[in-house]
Amino acid sequence: MHKRKIEMVDEIFVINIGGYIGPSTRSEIEYAMATGKKIGYLE
Repeated sequence: MHKRKIEMVDEIFVINIGGYIGPSTRSEIEYAMATGKKIGYLE
């Protein structure tokens, strides 16, 4: 479901509290990168 939503947007924004990105979020970031999406971060 999340990957379908990534397909619908121009950019994703990752809010990383505590410096930890779990495997699910990492997978979504990698998918966004592979599909050419912009990625923003807030740490």
